[in-house]
Amino acid sequence: MTATKTIHVKYSINSCRDRIPEVVNGIMAYLKKNTPVSNYDCIYDIKVVLNELISNAVIHGNCENSKKTVDINVSYDGEKLEFLIIDRGVEFTPEDKIEENLMCESNRGISICHILCKNLIYAYIEGLGNSAKAVFILKKKEGEK
Repeated sequence: MTATKTIHVKYSINSCRDRIPEVVNGIMAYLKKNTPVSNYDCIYDIKVVLNELISNAVIHGNCENSKKTVDINVSYDGEKLEFLIIDRGVEFTPEDKIEENLMCESNRGISICHILCKNLIYAYIEGLGNSAKAVFILKKKEGEK
């Protein structure tokens, strides 16, 4: 039996909208190199959710204040992939209108994230800011063993 590689990686970025694609692509490249994530159906879902949650933290949570950081923690245990994104914004509680927001021009990003990942939990961390934890249960691509 082969041991599963567990990873925990932390990133911290200044709240600059222009850095989001670079950071998302960097995280995805790291995951492709260090985990079997490329073998799973949800690889594009992961990228969409990661981009959306980091964008929300930079743009809405930190109001693009480059003096405020966004922390991104990535964990993988062989089956479950988790992202914890933490901004430095004021407390925020998302609306619980997932289906309604899908058809709106704004607020639909969070609804899309709820659909694409296994679990999405928002919380406020006293002394830090808002956190969004996205969980993916990795499943092989259809037809693969």
